[in-house]
Amino acid sequence: MSKILKYIKGDLIECEVFKLVDFYDAILRQPTTPFDFSARTYKEAQYIAYSLTETLEKNKGLGLSANQVGLKDRVCVINMGDKAWVMFNPYIVEKSEDKSEFGEGCLSYPGLYLKLQRPNTVKVRFQAIGGEFVEHEFSGLTSVCVQHELDHLDGIVYTDRISPIKLEQAKRKVKKTLKKIAKVTAA
Repeated sequence: MSKILKYIKGDLIECEVFKLVDFYDAILRQPTTPFDFSARTYKEAQYIAYSLTETLEKNKGLGLSANQVGLKDRVCVINMGDKAWVMFNPYIVEKSEDKSEFGEGCLSYPGLYLKLQRPNTVKVRFQAIGGEFVEHEFSGLTSVCVQHELDHLDGIVYTDRISPIKLEQAKRKVKKTLKKIAKVTAA
């Protein structure tokens, strides 16, 4: 993919749209490694942050982790429309007892939606693009997205969080939908 140059807040930023890895790629099952701000440059952090954001935007997703594009860094981005959160080295410091159920999708598994229960609110500690530490509380759908991406960073995919029977039912539903689409486009 070719490089993209953008003006952001008066600065010329270089980034790219990464290619998503195949859902069979072993990197999705491997825990990521912390991004070391003492050994890496601000420009590297900036490149990863803006490239993940551009990739997420192009693929019209809500969240994206670095390993979904073949990177081993513990970095993800969440974009709920009004604000993009790029999180380096995130981890959950607090979870609510109350849970919510949402239909979750994933850019690594196009068309596969699974109903999962997750804590309704999480407090996350992470580093921002410049390495400074931030703690923020997320709730509702944003909380679900954050937990989904942190699972990715730990080498866990959302299909691991559902029973094999329910997973097979969901996969059959995707196959039926794809067959219907094929018939409509063939007509």
